[in-house]
Amino acid sequence: MVTNNTQKAIIDIGSNSIRLVVFSYSQAEGLIEHYNFKTVARLSMHIDAKGNLTEEGQHILIESLLKFKKILNDIHVTNVFAAATAAIRQAKNREIILQEAEIQTGITITLISANEEAKYGYLAVIHSTNIPTAVTIDMGGGSTEVTYFENKEIKFLHSFPFGAVSLKKQFITGSLITKNEKENLIEYVREQFQSLVWLHNLQVPIIAIGGSARNIAQVDQQRKNYSLYGTHQHELSRTDLHELSYEFSNASLEGLKKIDGLSSDRADIIVPALETFRVFMDVVQGTSFIYSKKGLREGLILAQLIKQFPSDFNVNGVTSNAIRHLLGKFHVKEEKSLHLYELFSSIYETFARWGYITPLKNKELLRYAFQLFHIGKEIDQDAFSQHTFYLITNLTIDGISNKDRLKLALLSSYKNKDTFKQYIEPYQHIITNIEKKQLRDIGALIRFTKGMDILGRSNIKNVSIKKSDNIMEFAFSVVGNYLLEQYQAEKLKKHIEKIVQVEVKLTFVDMEEL
Repeated sequence: MVTNNTQKAIIDIGSNSIRLVVFSYSQAEGLIEHYNFKTVARLSMHIDAKGNLTEEGQHILIESLLKFKKILNDIHVTNVFAAATAAIRQAKNREIILQEAEIQTGITITLISANEEAKYGYLAVIHSTNIPTAVTIDMGGGSTEVTYFENKEIKFLHSFPFGAVSLKKQFITGSLITKNEKENLIEYVREQFQSLVWLHNLQVPIIAIGGSARNIAQVDQQRKNYSLYGTHQHELSRTDLHELSYEFSNASLEGLKKIDGLSSDRADIIVPALETFRVFMDVVQGTSFIYSKKGLREGLILAQLIKQFPSDFNVNGVTSNAIRHLLGKFHVKEEKSLHLYELFSSIYETFARWGYITPLKNKELLRYAFQLFHIGKEIDQDAFSQHTFYLITNLTIDGISNKDRLKLALLSSYKNKDTFKQYIEPYQHIITNIEKKQLRDIGALIRFTKGMDILGRSNIKNVSIKKSDNIMEFAFSVVGNYLLEQYQAEKLKKHIEKIVQVEVKLTFVDMEEL
């Protein structure tokens, strides 16, 4: 049998679910998730009064592993790392469980300590967001890990011995939580969080990891008719959590299962999870609640990759790495994507100084938009703008908020005013009228500058711009041949004229003839 040596499998044995994820990594394209399979196990529900995982629980575990092993054999992946968390960690008969699982499946399970679990979650967060200081909460089925980091350096971590499944088991007797049960659960969770002094009144963003947090982000997007794809870095307010709590608490179990965005297998544990997040936000005095798609599994992979490729993982270059990897997927070299960027920056700064455009607060977004401009050409030369917009609005780009990703898509796909108007139509609730004009004008500047780079060379060295009442003059200094660049500039100068509302005159001066 031919094995796949480039792909690595992670089996995450959690308290609520057991998941198999297959990754690969290359320096050009970054970390890629190829397969993701899940089975609902609820192992925490199978811990008996003596603290042992029951025979039924062990059977569920082994059957799940055997099923995953068949999948791995089918896709020829032999590099497997299986990690067990709270349910197995808390079971008194854990050694017997691990031994028996290996005998019956051939899969060696590594027991992850509570502190290790917290660190892996933290590691995934700092390498997939640009938030320098925050508190993380990773709520699983049987435990909840929290960390606090400043300037992306971990300061504190802790693991609480409760999760969404174990809270349901401890506090909820029927299919739905009663008012008294909810009050008791909230009181218990509050006491737990308040016992950790360093959590009090941090007043920083909360970054939430795990399936329950993902479902809450999905439900929030559905109820807001959120038209932008992707939950990674989706942000909720304290009010959002309160409104979801009201909606969940007034729904039957069948009603919960029908809520858009909420997985039916989480319907019975979503209330304990949500109330835990609400209490956590109160204790921390969190400024926002942000979901991170990247968690334990990514942390496990990253811990290994950082040792192997230390220079590839700079926590202060999360987005620039993500953009480089996106370019790599289309075999575009980063240096080529930046041809004429200095020229564009010069025009941009001049236009901003003269008041023709409103500068972006996030200047890095300009660089990324310039790099990804019309990346859709790598898919189809005819529909490059449409492909560019669709691609960026449907991709997760680490370190960029969803709103900035939409801005990036609008800038990178700019073709003309009509297509811009068409693209922005579904997102009127996200982009203001002022931002609309700002993005349209900056997109036109990128279109003009990038359009001159028809041969992928940097023959144009700099530009000087002069203006009068009825004309604006661009004088480009060039080296070598420039006829094609001149042709393209004349063709595209109409985009500049629409911004400045006067005639634009272009001259090209060969520096070698001076």
